[in-house]
This record gives sequence, structure tokens and C-alpha cells, in this order.
Amino acid sequence: MKFKNSLTIICAAAVASAALFMGACSGGGPASITSWEVPQKYRAENTEEAGEVVKLTYTAHDYALGSSDTEEKYCNVYLPYGYSESEQYDILYLLHGTDPQSVVHQDTWFYTIGFKDVLDNMIYYGDIEPLIVVAPSFYSYGLYGDDNVTDIKEMTPTKQNSTDNFGSELRYDIIPAVESTFSTYAETVSEEALVASRDHRAMAGLSNGCRITIQGGMMENFDYISWFGCFSSSVDSELLLEALNSEKFKEYELNYMFNADGIFDFAYNGHKKMVRELMDDGRFTEENTEYVRINFGYHSARSWRVGLYDALQRFFK
Repeated sequence: MKFKNSLTIICAAAVASAALFMGACSGGGPASITSWEVPQKYRAENTEEAGEVVKLTYTAHDYALGSSDTEEKYCNVYLPYGYSESEQYDILYLLHGTDPQSVVHQDTWFYTIGFKDVLDNMIYYGDIEPLIVVAPSFYSYGLYGDDNVTDIKEMTPTKQNSTDNFGSELRYDIIPAVESTFSTYAETVSEEALVASRDHRAMAGLSNGCRITIQGGMMENFDYISWFGCFSSSVDSELLLEALNSEKFKEYELNYMFNADGIFDFAYNGHKKMVRELMDDGRFTEENTEYVRINFGYHSARSWRVGLYDALQRFFK
């Protein structure tokens, strides 16, 4: 496993560290793995070749409680500049974290964190190939009720049911709706075609969205998805390994798992421990697993922006 070490923080190094941070943020060359900040040229608005974010509605079903209830939901879908139905695109499903109900969760990555500009510029500068990025919400207020959560560590009933539901919602509701509308490597949205195109499908998330990426993505849909980005959360490594080594998934390979946390993030120690334990299993190796410590990073937007910027340099290679 590749571990990127954080710098030791000492008073005598304060000036040098500040200078290094400014240099890392300016970014004159091509994209490279960083533990500081996404270079400014990638965070700037691209007014020449900007992608488009559109809404796609779909019907979500209640898989957690098994009722006949449904909910009309939507995803924000990023389409790269020059998107064409005649081309096939890799696709990334991207999850937010825990926020109050008043927050527009589908906007978190693109606008709150500012990753829409990063996508535009990474594509513009040729660091990554054009791709489609889908930002749904794992919350299902219409199915499971209101949830004005005040503590991101609190597991409310709405949060629990939504979390339990999302793996099936992703598989049976979101992916078919998205990939029957937009041009990906899936020839159809049959199970066979989605399995066959798994090398062109990624999933990533922050905080609780990271946990759902592991639970709902890796543990429930490993036959559909082979690239993963995990930022600021973790699960019991034994449960993950049990799922991946099951009869259902044992024949499928992991292409890459990119992990990142701020060194001051409350999730840091648990996430690092999970990754180390995964490395004791042959499925997770130096070639397909990486962990980056974000210098001076907290459970916050900069750490997640850096994490995804780094992960995209590994995905679909």
C-alpha cells in the first residue's frame, strides 16, 4: 500500500511550511498527487470549456423496510464539455456526507466543495479523460421522514434507513436511470451489461458518504463497480473482506481503492486502521490501494477536495 506521509508540525518549521503550502497551491505543471491543496489553476472557473450540470429524476423504492412506498428523487449529473451521445464515457457516482435536511445534498461536491471547476480544469488540461459524474443523495426523506440531524456522528432512524436502502437504490434505481439516459460503456442497463462494464464505473464519498460507498458500493455492488474513493470514514474491515471474498464477489478484481483523511480528522485513526487491516488480505495490495494523509487537514472541504483530485489521477488508468 502506498502511504503518503504528512510533515511533522513544529514551531521552528512554521515559515518553511507556509512557503511550501503556497507553492503546492499554485501548481504550474500537470496534476500530481498532493497532500496540501488542489492547485489554483484547477480551482479557478473555466470559462472556455466548462462542463454542464443537469438534473435527472428517478423513482426510488423502499428496499430497507420492504414497503410499496416510492419517492421521486433526483441526481445532479456532470456532463463534460463537448459531451456527445456518440462517445462512451467512464462514470463516477459521488456521495455527500451528513448534513441538515435544509442542505441541497446533490450540490455538495459540485458547488460547496467546488469540484465542478476542478473537473472542468482536469479535463481541459488533459490530466483525465472526459467523464460523467453523478451526485445523488442517499437521504430518502419521502420514504423515511424528516431528519434535522445536528450531530454528524448520530445515527438517526432516517439516516439508518436511508443508509440501509442506498445500495439497492443505487443498483436498481439510480444506475439504470442514469446509464439508460447518458452514454457510458454499458451497452444496456441489464445486469449482464452493467457487470461487463464495471471497469468503467467508480464510486466515491466523504464522511457518511464514504461509509456508504464501502457498504452500498463495495459490499453490495462490487460486481458493478471496480474503482473506489474513500474520504473520512471507515467500516469494520472484517465485514468488508467477508463480502468481497463471498461466493458472489470472489471472482471480481479491485481496480483501485484510494483513501485520504486530514491528519486532524476525527475519522483519521479508524480509517487508517481499516486500510492497514485490509492489506493483510490478498485483495488489497501495493498496486491497488493507496492512503494519503492531508497535511493540516480536518473533516472539511479542503481535505475532501484534495482526496478526490488525487483519486481521479488513479481512476480509469
